[in-house]
Amino acid sequence: MIKDFLDLEKKIGYNFKKQELLTLALIHKSFASEVKDAKKNKNYTKHNEKLEFLGDAVLDLALSEILFVEFPDDDEGVLSKKRASLVNEEVLAKIARQLELERYLMLGKGELQTGGDKKPRLQASVFEALCGAIFIDAGYSEVKKMISIQFKEEIASLDEKIHFAKDYKTRLQEVIQKKYKVPPIYHLISEAGPAHEKEFFSQVVVGDKVLGIGKGKTKKEAEQMAAEKALKETE
Repeated sequence: MIKDFLDLEKKIGYNFKKQELLTLALIHKSFASEVKDAKKNKNYTKHNEKLEFLGDAVLDLALSEILFVEFPDDDEGVLSKKRASLVNEEVLAKIARQLELERYLMLGKGELQTGGDKKPRLQASVFEALCGAIFIDAGYSEVKKMISIQFKEEIASLDEKIHFAKDYKTRLQEVIQKKYKVPPIYHLISEAGPAHEKEFFSQVVVGDKVLGIGKGKTKKEAEQMAAEKALKETE
């Protein structure tokens, strides 16, 4: 095991029993594709997307439980908003940068040349893959412990007025419902880019009137951006 991986394990507070899981969590599809094409080391021809898929679900469950215990007086709606304010690209990428995961992420040459290690989407994805890897290696309790530590600062600073100010869709819903007596509707206009780095474009409308258009790395993010622009026009 290389020294960098020892450093990484120290940062996340967990030592892997199966080092191949940690390695797999750090392999991006672009790197695996290049290695496979070059018929090099077979240990590097798989990539982290399945671990990312698993880690996404583990994060949702762990943070749901943590918030349930931490905020016993909050109802389901408030807890859902708090979880959404934590499980998003911005926060996950921030935690990934704090752990310096970009130092360990294995990317293909093309992805590196376009600054892939600095892309929030890839940073967030590798953190999710890391969560999935710990879950497979040691189970739920161990990964929940790691998640609790890494999100401690974010959870401690949760404040509905501050953190939920960015929930533009909720605010727009209230404004439009009051003004037009009908809810705003969101439409996906288009999507562009490769599968691992897509951009989505959405618009929000009332009747035939387009209130705002936004783009994002996910459909939800694009809708939030559209709602933000609509609010600037209506408030």
